Amino acid sequence: MLATTTSNSLQPPRMRRGLTLIEILITVAILGILAAAIIPQFGATAPDQVRGAAQIVAADMEYARSLAISNNSTYLVTFHKTRNGYVLTHSGTNTSLDTLPDNPFRKPSDDEKSLIVLLSDFPHVGSGARIGAIVTDEPSPQEVTSIEFDTLGQTTRKQPTLIWLSSRAGAEEIYLPIEINPVTGLTTIGEITNVAPNILSAKAST
Repeated sequence: MLATTTSNSLQPPRMRRGLTLIEILITVAILGILAAAIIPQFGATAPDQVRGAAQIVAADMEYARSLAISNNSTYLVTFHKTRNGYVLTHSGTNTSLDTLPDNPFRKPSDDEKSLIVLLSDFPHVGSGARIGAIVTDEPSPQEVTSIEFDTLGQTTRKQPTLIWLSSRAGAEEIYLPIEINPVTGLTTIGEITNVAPNILSAKAST
């Protein structure tokens, strides 16, 4: 006598849903921010603080870029030097994207349409590191207040953008640049220097 088979045994195994591209990109970006926030806790010197702050800023720029590519839209990062931070918002025409994805760094009191990042919210990082200037990297640098990423991950500004961070090491002020390539939208963290960028030197002399 042949054994009968149940209908369940004939059904193919259920496939588990894979991660979407945007989920992968966002996860990688958030992990980068978490790593940047943790690393400086093992050494809170001024160079450690400014490097940790640079890693956080760079990771957030990559997060904004990832959102722009994945959603085929534009995203804007607006800097607020007086608050030592910046705000990420959707700047494209598709209003359904105005509400940003859930993010572990968003405070319950914050608007769902913006991600507010203050360096002071990161222990051992923001207490000493400051956003000094955001400028175009060209022979005659122009101070700017925002960076926008388009659908290809490029910046809508044609010139490279420099974000200058600073911190005080004893009696000496140190500076660290973050460069954003306009073609790729990728960030590069530079080397610490004790020479103030021209834009900050000019302000100090006035």
